[in-house]
Order: sequence, then C-alpha cells, then structure tokens
Amino acid sequence: MLESASHMRDSSNMVADPLSDLLDLVRARCGISGRLIAGGEWTRCFENLNAVKFCAAVKGECWYFMEGMSGPARFTAGDIVVMNGTRSLILASGPDLTANATSTAIAQDQNGVYRLGHGEDFAMLGGSVYLDERQLPLLLSGLPSILFVPGSAQAAESLGWLLEQLAREVEIGDQPGRTMIVAELAQLLFVKTLRAYLAVAPPGDNGWLKGLGDKQLAPALSSMHTHPGHSWSIEALAQEAAMSRTAFAVRFRQVMGMPPLVYLTNWRMHLAERALRSGASVAEAGATIGYTSESAFSHAFKRTMGMAPGQCRREGEMPTAKQIASYLEAAHAASL
Repeated sequence: MLESASHMRDSSNMVADPLSDLLDLVRARCGISGRLIAGGEWTRCFENLNAVKFCAAVKGECWYFMEGMSGPARFTAGDIVVMNGTRSLILASGPDLTANATSTAIAQDQNGVYRLGHGEDFAMLGGSVYLDERQLPLLLSGLPSILFVPGSAQAAESLGWLLEQLAREVEIGDQPGRTMIVAELAQLLFVKTLRAYLAVAPPGDNGWLKGLGDKQLAPALSSMHTHPGHSWSIEALAQEAAMSRTAFAVRFRQVMGMPPLVYLTNWRMHLAERALRSGASVAEAGATIGYTSESAFSHAFKRTMGMAPGQCRREGEMPTAKQIASYLEAAHAASL
C-alpha cells in the first residue's frame, strides 16, 4: 500500500523541479569533447551512437541533417543541437554535401583542434554527457532523436554569453582552474539548453521531455515529483492542473506519450532503484516512495523495472565522481 507522502520531502514545502530531479537521478554530467574548425567545402558524419552528445556553433554556419528530417537545416553561430545517440548527425558546408558524408576519423592538430576542409569559416564545440548507464533509458526515452535550440530564440538569450565564455576557456590552454571552469560551464550550458528547449519544443517532437515545459501539465508534474509517495488519483492530479479529469488525462497522454499514473509509477521505481543502489534495504527503498508493504513494493518494482529489488540492490553502487570523470576524459580522447 501507499501511504501519505508528507514525509517525502522536508518541511520547507519546497516545490519540485522535475527537470532538475531527472538530471540528478541520471547523474548527468557534461564535458567538452573537442573543438571543430572547418572551412571551404567539407562534410562529416558524426555517429554519436549510444551516447548523449551536443554541438554548439560558435562561429559562422553550416548545415545539419539526421535521418528522419525532411531535409538539411541551417546550423548558425549560437545554435545548439543535442543528440540522444540513436541516429548519426551529418554536418556539411552546404546542403547538397550531406549525402556524401563519411565518418572517417579526424586528427587533431597541435592545438588539439579538429579541422575539416580549408579555412576557418565555421567553428563549434562538441560535448559529451555522462549518464549512469542503468538510468540511460530513462533520459533517452524522454529526448527526441535531435533537439534543436536556435540561438535567436528568446528562451536562448543567455546561452550566447555562456557559449562565448566556454569557447574562450577552451581556447586559452592551460590556465589555473581551467578544467573546473570548462566542466561547470559545459554543465550549465547543457541544462540551460534543455530549459530553452522546453520553451520552444515543437509539438511533433518525440520524447516526453517536452512535457516538463508544458504549462498546463507543470503543476501536476511538480506535485508528483514533490510528493512521489502520495496516493495520487487522476482526479487529484487533474485538480492540481486545474483541468477536468478527461481533459487532463487526454493532454497528459498526448504530450507525455503515456498515462499520468504510468509516468508516476515509473518515476517512483527509478527513485527506489537509486535508493537500492545506494545501500537501502528493500523495505527502506519502498518506504521512500510511500509503500508500507514490502511485498507490494517488490511486486510493483519487478513489474516496472524487470528485476526484483533484491537483485537490483546486489548489482552495485551508483557511479562515483571518479568514474564519471574517467568517462568524460575517455569521450574527450575519442573524438567529437
């Protein structure tokens, strides 16, 4: 059974921020994997498979294309794209060149810069996002295959300044504190890019992440995240959203791609998984999401996560900061 979740958060009545909750749960940490400079006629296919990556244009423009798009689109200074690792990204100096792109490895020059073609008409930063591999499906299911935020969008106003600062730090070489500054700026750029996307996301984008920016659903999502163990009903969540039961259920499914209580159950079980991997007992993990019955929790967890909570607990701890740093270093050494 689920109990009232007044204990789920502290007594400060702090309202949840679902996007921050999500990024914290998947342990999302960002790093810059390289700087690309290109000129003249050029094209390149970036496979980017099985990893979340982002590209930020800092100078000039080119064209980008990904399977599923109706055609190549402009990628201009200030624009940012995020890929969920399910499809390859193609960049080219012209739209007609995208069809001839190859994924041949690019060598770095003596300054650690990747170069394509001849000249310096276009420049961008490439970034990698570390995610706990066991939580990877959660974020990947929320992201569209490609997430595009134009630098000209009002929601992206502060991204230009961040990108300028980040590009400057990457270029200056070995300066005191550079590693930490680049890491923190990359993290901030990624999170603010997602925030900007929530404000400009096209209705047709796949992935449920866009729902976190839906103004009608936001109060209900925030309530679910603030009190995940509360015995929520469709009626109660609809009241939080100031909508009728039917209108709320229909809109939630349209935007999020799943019914409200399915989303809530999935979120609860991911929270319980984190607790189990952090050393909590099965009973303690169930209690963190409002279950007073260990057997009821175990049944719900296995049905949702595909394994028993005891097995999850035995599989190991959450990744350490050192493991995350090693992943980002490997991503930087590999390529853009």
